[in-house]
Amino acid sequence: MMATAASRTSDMVVFNYRRPVRARRVELQGGSRLWLVEMLDARGQVWVWQDESTGADAALERARRLSLMLE
Repeated sequence: MMATAASRTSDMVVFNYRRPVRARRVELQGGSRLWLVEMLDARGQVWVWQDESTGADAALERARRLSLMLE
């Protein structure tokens, strides 16, 4: 699902164990909310989508696990 220009980002958590991963909640147009899990691409210095969830617990756990993975 793609965020539009009218979307807003709120709560963000970044894990940086072995690699930077973040979980952030975005508010989509129309008021629905979605948690995105993204990993930092070290070469391009851009956040790359990894997963999405409607629940905070699932998104935070996924981000934590991705951050612990070896490259």
